[in-house]
Amino acid sequence: MDSDGYLPEILTLLRQLLPLLISLLDDAFAVVLTRIGCHIPWLEKMMPFVLSGVTLYIVIHGSKVIYEFCQHKRQSPQSP
Repeated sequence: MDSDGYLPEILTLLRQLLPLLISLLDDAFAVVLTRIGCHIPWLEKMMPFVLSGVTLYIVIHGSKVIYEFCQHKRQSPQSP
């Protein structure tokens, strides 16, 4: 398989990980700024919403993956 064959899979993976990456960057940004003594109120207020959004995304996406896995298991023939 050529190297271009992996591009759709990589883009799909990045798209699925985007909320988690945004959450991690937000947390890292807040920690670094707090360490150097800079407190940004709007960033501190935004962190719970980002965390809630990422949690909701993981729950919805995870349930969809589990549902598809169960559907696939039901459709595949059982081996003796």
